[in-house]
Amino acid sequence: MVAVEHAKPCFTEVDPTEWVDLYGDMLMSYAMARLRRQDLAEDMVQETFLAAWKRRNEFEERSKFSTWLIAILRNKIADHFRASGREAQISEESEMIPKDLFTKSGKWSRLLTPWNAAPDQIALNREFWSVFASCLAQMPAHLSHVYRLRELKSAAVQEISEQVEISVANVSVRLHRARLSLRQCLEEKWFQE
Repeated sequence: MVAVEHAKPCFTEVDPTEWVDLYGDMLMSYAMARLRRQDLAEDMVQETFLAAWKRRNEFEERSKFSTWLIAILRNKIADHFRASGREAQISEESEMIPKDLFTKSGKWSRLLTPWNAAPDQIALNREFWSVFASCLAQMPAHLSHVYRLRELKSAAVQEISEQVEISVANVSVRLHRARLSLRQCLEEKWFQE
């Protein structure tokens, strides 16, 4: 038995009040697959229909109407992730500054202790690298990722900026914070022993 697919009517033939019935399930499936939250998916689908209604005169019928709706939804979802990424980034970054490292005037609250071992001796020590890996794993992912790209893969700051989609200045800030975090962790777990 061959299944016959019923063609959806042309955009100009469809009353906008029927859009939800004709395209709602398809858009909802697409949104749920990407967002995994029903409330958010419903909001995105609703915003998609609203945007399509506002821009209905811009639809040129070079593609199917459903394809156009999916493109709008895809852009709405991308905008959502961009916005939520910025919000998360700002809160993560502000939480990442250890409050006890600096005084209110911005000076170091304690002097960093000098490391007594020579760098070449440290590099040959397997236990050190185990502690180093542990410190890197404990670091927040957004700092660890930038640090690994720069220090372990020798990527240029500009290259990291483009890959991670943040400013060059933000890359520098993250590298600085990653190094501070790493130093503090190594002091506690390796050099204080």
